[in-house]
Amino acid sequence: MLFLCLINNMRPYKFIFLLCTILFAHSLTNAKDIIEQDLFETENIIKSQIQAFIDKDAEKAFSYAAPMIKLRFDNPLAFMNMVENYYEPVYNPKQYYFLNAKHFEGSIYHQLQIISQSNLSYLATYSLVKDNNEWKISGCAVYPMRQESI
Repeated sequence: MLFLCLINNMRPYKFIFLLCTILFAHSLTNAKDIIEQDLFETENIIKSQIQAFIDKDAEKAFSYAAPMIKLRFDNPLAFMNMVENYYEPVYNPKQYYFLNAKHFEGSIYHQLQIISQSNLSYLATYSLVKDNNEWKISGCAVYPMRQESI
């Protein structure tokens, strides 16, 4: 009731300004919810691919790769062999922890600390892109952190 009284006594330009402010605040809330959902979803995709590596399930691990990654490999087994040979901490982690995540220009980036089977720490940065409305892993860079884990 009070709101209606305020609107009736308000000049049109003030009403439009108030309405635009309310709509803008609402759209920011919706955008934040969408980004949080995307971050949650992409974190689960990374976890699922790491589990597929641990389970030695090449088909499943390959299914999380973006099309540009799939074009570089003839088949899931070739992809799995590459990961095993060049990304051992990701292929066979002892533990891993999600550190940071960022939504940037339509892509999502996650940073993980990975502890290898030999107790060395690595920083892995995953990038994910949308393909046919599904998030796919488009890359992973792994760097040693030069410290041993406990």
